[in-house]
Amino acid sequence: MIATRNQEKKKSKGRPTVADARRLSKAVTVKFSKIDYEILRTRSRKANRRLAEYIRESALQSEVVQPRTEADLKEYRTLVGMANNLNQLTKMAHQDGFIYLYSPIDNLLGEITDVIREYKQGTNKKKR
Repeated sequence: MIATRNQEKKKSKGRPTVADARRLSKAVTVKFSKIDYEILRTRSRKANRRLAEYIRESALQSEVVQPRTEADLKEYRTLVGMANNLNQLTKMAHQDGFIYLYSPIDNLLGEITDVIREYKQGTNKKKR
C-alpha cells in the first residue's frame, strides 16, 4: 500500500495528460513556395499563433468552395453580356435622352434580374 501511494503522488505532479481525442498524433506534410511560406508566417505572427497552430486552425475553420459548373459559367457569360449591353444603353441614354431608351433598358434590367434569381436558386439548391 505504501508503494501505491508513492506512485499516486508521482502521477499527480507535472503536466496533466491530454485526452486521446485531443492528442495531436497525426502529421501531414505540405509544401509551400518561399513566398507563400513567408505570407503564412506573417499571418501567424499577426494572429499571435505558432505557424502549425495557425495552419491547423485555418484548415479546420475554412470552407472549401465548389468549382463552378459549366451551367454556372454559361449563366455568368450571359450576365456579363447583358451588363455590357446595359452599359452601352446607359451611354446612349446620356447622349440621346433616357426617354427614348426607357423600354430597352427596362427589358434588359428584367432579364438581368431573372438570370440573377435563377442563379441564386441554383446556388441555394447546391447548399442543401
